[in-house]
Amino acid sequence: MADSKNQNQPQAQTPEAAPENPRKAIRERREARLRVIAGPSNMVTVYPANNTLREILRHANGTGFIAGGNQGAAWPNDSFTHRRLADGSVSLESGAGGEPEPADETKNPREQAAAYRPKKAEPPREATTNGRPAAKSQPTPEPQPNPAA
Repeated sequence: MADSKNQNQPQAQTPEAAPENPRKAIRERREARLRVIAGPSNMVTVYPANNTLREILRHANGTGFIAGGNQGAAWPNDSFTHRRLADGSVSLESGAGGEPEPADETKNPREQAAAYRPKKAEPPREATTNGRPAAKSQPTPEPQPNPAA
């Protein structure tokens, strides 16, 4: 009777190494191909406009600046970085204007960065068509009522 119990119960098996996922190699080859297509990462080195921004500003991916130095940070050349360059929070040049004067506590960091943004001294352009100044338009006469109606 002891033998019949052993026949109904599963035998203890030695643990074997699980077989490797057959799709793993396919996935790895696809990822390698996509990395080649994407090319090298497009990074730029940016520098903060002032020390306050150095302490608080981070890229959307979490990359920040090293505190207490004049080193820049490597950020991806993406739309987030382009917006920070446009609003003057960061620049591509090291030491843009040297050490700035103490921050104005009444302004937020973006407003402080705007104070250091270079001013554009271009005169306003006139509207042109095909490289020539646009002709001055004449006012259109108001419609007159139709006397035949």
